[in-house]
Amino acid sequence: MTMTVCAGSDTLHTLCNSRGMRVQVNPHDASLASWWAPDRYGRLADVLEHAIARPASEVAAPRWQCEAASEAGLELRLAQDGLCVRLRYRLEDNGGLRIDCEAVAIAPARIGLAAPAFNLHGGGMVADHVLRVAADHYVPALPAADVIDVAGSAFDFRHPAPLGARLAWPGAQPAGTVGFDHGFCLAGDGLLREAARVADPASGRELRFFTTQPRLHLQSDSRRFCLATEALEIPCGAAMRHTFVYRLGVQDIDAFDISESISVALNK
Repeated sequence: MTMTVCAGSDTLHTLCNSRGMRVQVNPHDASLASWWAPDRYGRLADVLEHAIARPASEVAAPRWQCEAASEAGLELRLAQDGLCVRLRYRLEDNGGLRIDCEAVAIAPARIGLAAPAFNLHGGGMVADHVLRVAADHYVPALPAADVIDVAGSAFDFRHPAPLGARLAWPGAQPAGTVGFDHGFCLAGDGLLREAARVADPASGRELRFFTTQPRLHLQSDSRRFCLATEALEIPCGAAMRHTFVYRLGVQDIDAFDISESISVALNK
């Protein structure tokens, strides 16, 4: 059964899987509106928060059209100014939301995709959320900033560490901000691989993020975090393909080799 629900002028399409997960996608702007997922006790909660704002220059105009829809999948199409993009969503039984993107343009183009913001506890703060990122270098949130080695910095998440504790480190937050807003350079050769993992010790929920892109952008504040893809650069006349997967499951927090005390983060 395919489910839709009206939300103002938009129609939300609901994807379902055999584990009882429900993901609502807004076909108008290709964003995720909600994601209901079980915790370690099987209790469902919506783990999405309102999206963290992205620069207007990186967000595509909301002219997406629905091409096909089913209970497990959705296909959207964007065609404007010589640019054609297709997004295919599929909610898998392993808890993964797979997003395949195909794009072609008659002139060089740049497009940003809406990125979901998560709170794995289903509300409250995310200071105790434990993050791991497979990156040896990061890029500050500044124009034309240099790539910097993560070693010895607040941005070294090669070993899992709580978000709140790291925000207390010197230099973690750019002036005028209240959280992370940084890029990370990922190892790999364009194949789909795990780039980041976030676990909530209270609920047991764990989010794993996979991408074929060379960079990941981390944004956060006190109530949410966002693992975003970088803006897609589309060469003239060339077909571009990328895949992203957000996979939600349940994890024993003891399986993480946490490098810093969670209690420190909870007191921030």
